[in-house]
Amino acid sequence: MSSIEIKKISITELSSDAIVNAANEGLWAGGGVCGAIFRAAGHASLSEACRKIGHCATGSAVITPGFDLKAKYIIHAVGPVWRGGKNGESSALSGAYRRSLELALDNGCASIAFPLISSGIFGYPVEEAWKTAILTCRDFLAAGHKIDIVFAVIDDSFLAEGISALRRFAPEYAVACRGDWKSFAMPALHDTFILEQEFTPEQMKALRRGNIPRGMEDKWFWYMEGSTLWAHRSWTGYCIFRIDFREDDHHVVTVNRDPEQYKSAGVEEDIDSLNRLLDWWIRTPYDHYNEWLSETYDTLKKAGRRE
Repeated sequence: MSSIEIKKISITELSSDAIVNAANEGLWAGGGVCGAIFRAAGHASLSEACRKIGHCATGSAVITPGFDLKAKYIIHAVGPVWRGGKNGESSALSGAYRRSLELALDNGCASIAFPLISSGIFGYPVEEAWKTAILTCRDFLAAGHKIDIVFAVIDDSFLAEGISALRRFAPEYAVACRGDWKSFAMPALHDTFILEQEFTPEQMKALRRGNIPRGMEDKWFWYMEGSTLWAHRSWTGYCIFRIDFREDDHHVVTVNRDPEQYKSAGVEEDIDSLNRLLDWWIRTPYDHYNEWLSETYDTLKKAGRRE
């Protein structure tokens, strides 16, 4: 399943197959995101590649190698200058995103990273820029194309606007965050153990999406910050598990040991319970209702009330 994410990070630090430069029609090195990409890719090499292409019309995009970047390619997308909103700006901005996505797929890319095109010196209002960006990417994926999309921003206000826009215009791609549900910190009384389990990229993507409860039977609120997953009981907000994922697949789990918040017979039961939960959480989409039925059945079975 493809994804749309918004991250607070410099776009030059991402290892997406392609990153997008907010370019000008002459493809010259500029300031802001454009300048940062030229510096990170190698100014001389990228300038020469752009000189050979020569020009890109507003609302379109062209592609060059990534040179010294982690990304294989740089896609140079030319967004419109804001002139009040009644001069075809939305159509041109959408075209720049769409052509960038087409070029990425044409060149075998499985992932792409965008800045918020035209929102800098081109003066496009941030809220409107996000709306067009999210709707264009959502519609592109809805047409059956498969690619992972990341928006990279470094300004907190841009990040907040982007998260809001994603939830408003493409809620199927929204990611759960701290503060989306009531939650309390892991108590001082806790324990740790190692969970040895390998997760595929698709499974990690499902975990990163998290879960915001949608009903009384939806028993878990979880979200990720960096490589750490926080899992809270939805009814109480108590933090039951914290998982610090590690590249060697020896993940460090912190478990609540406050008897007023969570009751467990010990680590073996915790490992079994967590493995069952993760087996549900890595599925797309997450089936909270059947997970609730399964957990309820197991609880009754342990209590001797079911055969």
